Amino acid sequence: MIIQTKPASVQIYRSGADVVRTGTADLVTGTNELEIRGLSYNTVIDTVKLFFPAGIGLADIHFRHGAEEDEALESVKIREEIETLKKKAEILELQASLWKENGTFSGQNAPDLREVENYIEKLPERLSALNETLAGIAKERKALEKKLKDADRAENLPRIMVVLEVPEGGTYPFEVRFHEQSAGWMPVYEVHTDAEGPLQLKVRARIYQHTEEEWKDVQTTLLTSVPTGGSLPVLDPLYLNFRTAPVMKARAAGAPMMMGAMKMSRMMDEEMVEDDAAMEAFGATTSLQRIESKAAEAESSDTVTEYTLPGKKTIPSGTKGTMADLLEYTLPVDYEIVAVPKQDVRAYLAAKVKTEDLPEDIRGTAGIYLNGVYAGETDITADLTKETLDIPLGKEEGIQVSRTEKKRKTSEALIKNQRTTEYEYELKITNGKNKETEITVKDQIPVSREKTIIVETQKTDGAEKDDKGILTWKLKLAPKETKVLNTAYTVSWPKDKQLSETTVPETRFCPTCGARVEGNLRFCPECGSPLE
Repeated sequence: MIIQTKPASVQIYRSGADVVRTGTADLVTGTNELEIRGLSYNTVIDTVKLFFPAGIGLADIHFRHGAEEDEALESVKIREEIETLKKKAEILELQASLWKENGTFSGQNAPDLREVENYIEKLPERLSALNETLAGIAKERKALEKKLKDADRAENLPRIMVVLEVPEGGTYPFEVRFHEQSAGWMPVYEVHTDAEGPLQLKVRARIYQHTEEEWKDVQTTLLTSVPTGGSLPVLDPLYLNFRTAPVMKARAAGAPMMMGAMKMSRMMDEEMVEDDAAMEAFGATTSLQRIESKAAEAESSDTVTEYTLPGKKTIPSGTKGTMADLLEYTLPVDYEIVAVPKQDVRAYLAAKVKTEDLPEDIRGTAGIYLNGVYAGETDITADLTKETLDIPLGKEEGIQVSRTEKKRKTSEALIKNQRTTEYEYELKITNGKNKETEITVKDQIPVSREKTIIVETQKTDGAEKDDKGILTWKLKLAPKETKVLNTAYTVSWPKDKQLSETTVPETRFCPTCGARVEGNLRFCPECGSPLE
């Protein structure tokens, strides 16, 4: 007896899913042999379990991949139907060809005029009827070819072969439970703000599966964990040795040069340069509201959060994903305008969220929406070493900034054997708005990592300076007001040495696994994902 099951509920991990499929079986008293279908190519066979009502005994169970040779396969019948249609189409095409050829009357010495007229009148009607029939055959054949593809797939899927002992015949419901590898979900974050009130953080899910079968009307639960199985971490012995310098060998003429590990490491650590693409705002319709589904019910434990989606979901196979709304947070926020004229002549609006107010499990990239208009993406992974998370909201119109080098003079001190360079910069900030505006301005003074490189600050115009050399001014500018800020410093170093300037980026977090990434790396050291 062949029984086809259907999906009833799925519990989806970030990668993989636990699937429950249901079916009914008409069983007779005594021994029953069943073939249960519904598994996919990516089913983990060892996880398959059957659940029947109490009293039904399991005599034997095994799995089979593909159909038996002596089965009356549906694909064979469909191929026969396709071949019949193919032959029928060939006959009709031949008839159409003959009708066209006979229209020349080339084989007759003196064709009858009445016969010719009658033939010409009937020719369009006959050809039209033949072409219409051919078109119907082509449509039917296309449908059969799709049906054949589905039949071939179904016949080659794994199936459960089971022998049951039934004390009393009847119709019995049953369940098949297993782990499916070709499914998963990923969080999608959205930050919504009007640059005045609280910040709205929406958490959504993009759900996908590639079983080649639509999961229709299934109860869906999402889990934030990944079933990784288990082994405890083990420490291997750590040995210390003296490092020996590598011996450089001559390279034969024409031989390819091998790239050493050190050079490869440097290539991997080069900073990725990102294009600064300008975002243009577009009009939004105010009379319509965004349609959203009901939020999921969330339940958290020490290691995992479980989202139960309301109602039932239909999850197609092989698409870019089915979207579901999970949670929405309302976060208190402070807004500020930030200008860094050394890097950019534009000022930016930013939202400052306290790190302690951010949900712990929020890691990744979020789409930013300012007054309903998409303004780009940013990383919203909380850095616990900082008090706030700054979320850029886009360019602030009406604020102009500039940074001009006013002085760079180098001199040498013969007695100290030193060289000294004096630097002086002028920063201008103009409020082009018709209202008073608060602006945070940032600049920097280099920080020495060598004892023999001495940096002395000469002028900062009241800026706050941190241990990384970052200067910060908090300004209030009246309408149309311009303020000028000056910075000056000197750098002294041994004149037989050459200075080099290097920058170390702020700490980042991997958008894939959330790992903390220190330094100027291009790939995550934990999972190997590219760091955009």
